[in-house]
Amino acid sequence: MIEVGAFGRHRHGINSRSGAVWLRIPCVGATLIELVITMVVVGILSAVVVANLDASAKHSVTTQADEFRRALSHLQLLAMNQGSRLKLSVTSSAYSVCAAVTSPCNASSAITDTATGNAFSTTLVDGASFISGTGDYYFDSLGRPVTAATGSNLISATSTFALNGVGRTTAVTVTVLPITGFAQTAY
Repeated sequence: MIEVGAFGRHRHGINSRSGAVWLRIPCVGATLIELVITMVVVGILSAVVVANLDASAKHSVTTQADEFRRALSHLQLLAMNQGSRLKLSVTSSAYSVCAAVTSPCNASSAITDTATGNAFSTTLVDGASFISGTGDYYFDSLGRPVTAATGSNLISATSTFALNGVGRTTAVTVTVLPITGFAQTAY
């Protein structure tokens, strides 16, 4: 008959009275302090990860607003280089650039961007969306914002586009100034 000593308190050997064999078995496992420290470390790491995910979602909207502003400047250069009128079509989740008379203006009818060789169309990602400024905007062959596809009247008011997304409390705005078409971003 083999008996095991509780919690390893007994030494190896044979009990002379009962003939039982005692084995010393070390206790294996984590102490309460080790478990608490592990839980604290896991809690801190998860808080850091969640904060970084939230920050990258906010950063994504800012980045996409900057890309949209650059796309506006690039659109003006294309209009001047091609000597033609172009249309910017903005929906809540995407924007595309087409010839001014193209209807509808979307990803499948977008002009080819000479810089990339791809269609001049962008879909917003990571939950970003335009919350104002959707619609069609026209630029003449000098890159200036005009009132209509065939009109020669320059716009007289600032065009404002607002983007917002997951985790943001305020929108990022992109404005296009009248006459010059200068685009700027406000965070």
